[in-house]
Order: sequence, then structure tokens, then C-alpha cells
Amino acid sequence: MRLPSSLRIKSSREFAQLRAEGKSYPGRYLVLSVLPGAGAHRFHFGLITSRKVGGAVMRNKIRRRLREVIRAHQERIIEGCHLVLIARWRSPEAEFAELEKDWLRLAKRAEILKTPNHP
Repeated sequence: MRLPSSLRIKSSREFAQLRAEGKSYPGRYLVLSVLPGAGAHRFHFGLITSRKVGGAVMRNKIRRRLREVIRAHQERIIEGCHLVLIARWRSPEAEFAELEKDWLRLAKRAEILKTPNHP
């Protein structure tokens, strides 16, 4: 199952708002920026992979992995939050499981995951 395009943050205005008003959580391979309660019924996400990560092939590979991490855990992300994942220069050396583990750790720190007994 693919993530719908409607969940993606695409405009530079939304990225700028999240950067100005949101909170960032740095990890080993990723930086997670979160703006909770942005008013949407579902979460919205954006991905940033700069040229520091590598060439176009590597950046696309990292984006695919990050989209899969979000897709796998989309049911656990609280409604209404906006989040941006920024790939750090170390991310190409990470396996998928390491990226997922780093994301889960950052998401728990940011408190954007539902608890198991949360409706």
C-alpha cells in the first residue's frame, strides 16, 4: 500500500513554517522536525535529502527507505501533526533497520506515536 500524495508536504511555505514553529530532534542518521496539532485530520510529512547525502541515485534510495518507514508506522502516528525527516550525511551507510530504529527513537522522543492502548 502506497502513501497517498495528499499526505506529503510539498510547498516551501509549509517547510518554512515547520522550521520556524516546530521542534527538531537530531538522531544519528536523521533529524525529525515536528509541528504538533497543525489542524489536519491525518499527519503530513516531508522528506529532505540534500546533496551531502550523495548523488541522485543515493538520495532517491534514502527517500524510498524513509517513505517505507513512515508507511509501515503510519497507523501509530498521531493525527494532525506535521513532520519532516531530514537525512543526515551518514544515512547512506545505514541499513533499512538502522534507519527505522533511529526514526522510532526520534518519534518516541517527539511523542508523535500513539500508545498501544490509545484509540
